[in-house]
Amino acid sequence: MTETVLEYSPDPVVATARLHAAASISDCAVVDMTGMIFVFRHRDVERLLHDTRLEGVGLTLFDLLGVPDGPLRDWYGGLMFTNEGAVHHRLRRLVSKAFTPRSVERLRGLAGRMADDRLARLAQFDGDLIAAFGGLPMQVMCALLGVPDSAVEDFIEWTDALSAVFGLMSPEQVAAASGAIDPLLAYVADVVEHRSHTPADDLISALVAAEDDGERLTRDETVAMAVNLLAGGHDTTASQIGCSLFTLLQQPDVMRLATADSTTIGSIVNETIRLEPSLPGAPRTVIEPVEIGGIERPVGSLVLLATATATANRDPSTIPWGVRSGPQPRDPAGAAGGLTVQAPDDASTFTVSASRSMVTIRSHLHHICSPLSTASPDG
Repeated sequence: MTETVLEYSPDPVVATARLHAAASISDCAVVDMTGMIFVFRHRDVERLLHDTRLEGVGLTLFDLLGVPDGPLRDWYGGLMFTNEGAVHHRLRRLVSKAFTPRSVERLRGLAGRMADDRLARLAQFDGDLIAAFGGLPMQVMCALLGVPDSAVEDFIEWTDALSAVFGLMSPEQVAAASGAIDPLLAYVADVVEHRSHTPADDLISALVAAEDDGERLTRDETVAMAVNLLAGGHDTTASQIGCSLFTLLQQPDVMRLATADSTTIGSIVNETIRLEPSLPGAPRTVIEPVEIGGIERPVGSLVLLATATATANRDPSTIPWGVRSGPQPRDPAGAAGGLTVQAPDDASTFTVSASRSMVTIRSHLHHICSPLSTASPDG
């Protein structure tokens, strides 16, 4: 296995170009300023995903950024995917109680109707697909959670500021996220308080009522989880819709296939997520010494199991380039966050997800791509 040392750049375009160049000649790379190890190859990513000597990064990035306390750190530190072991499993058990088959089907129906409405009004957005569909995930999540439609724009502004917390933030991003978390938590706390006395047919009411062996989410946990669903459901999904539509518009043959056989759309969407994922990979922390790239990495090393373009998701030794549209299995049940491994016809596929709400990606894109695919792909 080979390794390249990369010069850190705060510019995402420059950083991505350097990573792509490194992936073409190396199996992994180390960023000089942060020491983060990027793992590029499919076989290594798959192996390390299952290695118990690595776990999620928790609050490591906040420590590196010098954010020792405050509401932003408190919120992030209490999330399900930030925690491991008993804490993680308790939150997951309780939250899963709120995600009944009925709630998932309701989400699918909401996404379909709202996507159809936005598509019908495409001319109002001057044909700009990102402008038309960028707010769809938040609109769906607000409706699902029981938040008024009038709050959608405020929630988009707040969660856009929060989206940076899932990576290395600049001082300006830390300030913006810190300024957004207080009003967002306060708004959701009011909704949770109201729903605790006046339940409705929405997800916040379901989270308030969720129970497992007599145990419930605390009020703070309910608020934090709802905010997590809003942030993850908006940011990652909106970005993925753009990535997937961009990929589809470059594949006229696939658009024609979707037109001819709508049953292929789910598999096609999976493949667009593989080819152009909205997240670059799964961050991990080494908790026991482990060999990566032929070198034993010490405890505390930061690792990114890279799946983005030109890395594990397109590893030519394992996965042929292009959109595969054949039958593929469903996602493993209970995928909570991070990287999810699938096994289609002839290879493994990685699907990145930020939270349970990422199940909305399929329904959003299915309802967007179905009518789009009836138009001429060249027109």
